[in-house]
Amino acid sequence: MKPTLLLSLALGLTVSSALAGESRKVSPAKVVVFTNLFNEADTSGNGILNFEEFSNSYGASERPVITEIRYDALARFFKSEERGFPIEIRGIRLEDFIESNGGRRINPSKAQIFFAADDNDNGFLSLEEFFATRIQSASTEASAVKAFDKLDKNNDNQISPQEFGIGSIPG
Repeated sequence: MKPTLLLSLALGLTVSSALAGESRKVSPAKVVVFTNLFNEADTSGNGILNFEEFSNSYGASERPVITEIRYDALARFFKSEERGFPIEIRGIRLEDFIESNGGRRINPSKAQIFFAADDNDNGFLSLEEFFATRIQSASTEASAVKAFDKLDKNNDNQISPQEFGIGSIPG
């Protein structure tokens, strides 16, 4: 057994929720499965998943914006050391990975997807930004353009929150 798994089991299978701030019991089977998935994804072996490692893990989605939202929801800052110098790194701990089913428990709303995809924060989605909201393997450029054109009711080459189906911009 890997040391990380032993540590998890020694902690009495209590996992702190990254999202709710609560502790609860987790089944031994879940601990084993998600510890193995975490260890496979943690290619650096430092016990923390960075974005690249998470993007190649069970928690990633074929929709890039969903992967970003899941990572942002779980990632924390940790003190570390590199070549003798203290640094802060951002990543996901094993306990949070287990609690969130590898990130798959985090299912963002349409509004979260819209605003995460809006890279330039102008309150609208361009075709390129819209493409990040779609499933990449199932989307061709032609199908993305067709879906974009269907949503772009006023033909201004951008999708508003209303056209995306989420109402108005909060504020």
